[in-house]
Amino acid sequence: MSATWLALIQPYSLMRTHHSLRLNTRLFLLASPAQRCLLSSQSQPRRRRRLLTLAIETSCDDTCVAVMEKDAGAGGAARLLFNKKITSDNRQFRGVHPIMAVTSHTQHLAAMVGEAMWCFPEAPETRTPQTNDSNHGDDKSVEEQGIVWVDGQPRKKPDFVTVTRGPGMLSNLSTGLSTAKGLAVAWGVPLLGVNHMQAHALTPRLVSALEAGKRERAQQEAQGGHTPTQKAENPQPTPTFPFVSLLVSGGHSLLVLSRSLNDHSILAEAHNIAIGDMIDKCARQIVPSSEIAAGANVMYGPLLERFAFPAGTDYNYVPPPTRADEIKIYDSGLGWILTPPLSGTTEMTYDLAGLNGQVLKVLLEHPDMDISERRLLAQNAMRLAFEHLASRLLFALSRNIDASDGELLRNIRTVVVAGGVASNRYLMHILRAILDARGYGHIELVCPPLPLCTDNAAMIAWTGMEMYEAGWRSELDILAIRKWPLDPNVDGGILGAPGWKKVEDEDIS
Repeated sequence: MSATWLALIQPYSLMRTHHSLRLNTRLFLLASPAQRCLLSSQSQPRRRRRLLTLAIETSCDDTCVAVMEKDAGAGGAARLLFNKKITSDNRQFRGVHPIMAVTSHTQHLAAMVGEAMWCFPEAPETRTPQTNDSNHGDDKSVEEQGIVWVDGQPRKKPDFVTVTRGPGMLSNLSTGLSTAKGLAVAWGVPLLGVNHMQAHALTPRLVSALEAGKRERAQQEAQGGHTPTQKAENPQPTPTFPFVSLLVSGGHSLLVLSRSLNDHSILAEAHNIAIGDMIDKCARQIVPSSEIAAGANVMYGPLLERFAFPAGTDYNYVPPPTRADEIKIYDSGLGWILTPPLSGTTEMTYDLAGLNGQVLKVLLEHPDMDISERRLLAQNAMRLAFEHLASRLLFALSRNIDASDGELLRNIRTVVVAGGVASNRYLMHILRAILDARGYGHIELVCPPLPLCTDNAAMIAWTGMEMYEAGWRSELDILAIRKWPLDPNVDGGILGAPGWKKVEDEDIS
């Protein structure tokens, strides 16, 4: 070994002070490529690769931004570094007003992105390259180093930007998509435009990865704050495919067989109004106007649930043991009845408009209802709607939809309930009770924590992570999509949208 090479390697391996580390970095930069490889091999064990994304969600009236970091690879733990939501004030319109929602997105999104950037991980010590100094000819540019400057502080640059591309309101989606495109271009990183309903279906897998992140942090604390250099033993995110998803929100009522990341077959769906829309409409008519006016927003679903079941109220729910019991007409004993939706058919579809019409008719015919009777109406309107959702789930689990799906459905062990209406505890109570009563007590019912049931950017970030690691990227000329099917048999599903590109064999580990 030459004296010159020894002069390079000895300071690098022996010096331990902060000043010495700076000197070693300079020596490393002056070394030849071959010398750098040897120096690197004698340094500390390389930390595993972590992916970082900033995500934006603006499909409706919630402006959402999140920052997520994930250990690369299957079973990688996730950490949510930033997650914020601002909902537009639509109270004067008693529902989502598209123009007000777009105005709110425009007002808040840029500032939220700026706030989120402060949560990017701190970058290793770096300096701006000095192009006039020949001694620094090998320095990497700031972009090559993966650095973004936030108010003069070096931060790790995201590996990609994720954004909701659809489905949703076009103007709202376009606000977030345009911002995401600008960030991707400015940072020189890929763009990923993902499906909002796919994100809801994958949310329990996000929760699983976040739990793995908590375990990893506990391991780090147990090691005195040192980051583990060996990958923690984290299983695949759960639930593993395949599983059944019940996606319920203000715009969707879908029963889905999720076979893989991009393969979600529709087993049943609403062809008129969605469950969330039906509940909102009922709430605006059933709940006294004084309580509606006192609300902080137009989230009428939670308002109806609180009105129907005040704090401390027991559900007193007895699940129908048979289909015949399930479709019995409800007689209030007060001069009005409610008929269960689609009680005369086993067709795999949802019809919630009819039940909503029945509720409105009852109120019109009984304008002087007192609070207790209104509460009774609210309880039974929700009960019949939720039992209707459960009925098609039971049909799917108990019979062959077709030859290929039948075997999968018979072996399903997990049902995911996601979307804004999944935050309704009465819905979850009914689903669990009915599954138990009908012989499906072995099936696990999985629902995200309440903040992750409603629209949020964390689920968008996670979907971006899964799609990115599967090799998918979006072209910069993609447009927002108002209706974007999940089912690959309908217009190609998720991957049927134009603008996808597949990156093969990219090393992200």
